[in-house]
Amino acid sequence: MGFEVDESNWPLVVARWQGTVSDGELHVALNRISTFLARRERFGMLLDSRGGGGLSPEQRAAIIGHMKANAALTRKYLVQAAVVDNLLQRTLFYAVNLIFPNPFPSKTFSEPEAARRWLLEQLALPPPE
Repeated sequence: MGFEVDESNWPLVVARWQGTVSDGELHVALNRISTFLARRERFGMLLDSRGGGGLSPEQRAAIIGHMKANAALTRKYLVQAAVVDNLLQRTLFYAVNLIFPNPFPSKTFSEPEAARRWLLEQLALPPPE
């Protein structure tokens, strides 16, 4: 199934990740994030990885590369909540954050409603300077 991105409730974006993600699907998802950042508007991304498979080392490297390339923009415009339902995914999420700490507010959750509430609370706060 891969990535599905729903921006219909902007500035809340829901990215659903299920099963195995192809390199092409990951590339499309990262490009969508770039288009969101290009709007120069603050937004919250709910990354729901329940049922998601693992990422390849190359895919993890692509994500870290995208994060590094866009750090100045994500610092200003992105708030992220990740819904993680298994230990392997949670470990990978933390490993990526150890390699490249998020320059934006980010928190993990076990269920989407708590993540959604937190994102909306964060978006209601004044943006960082």
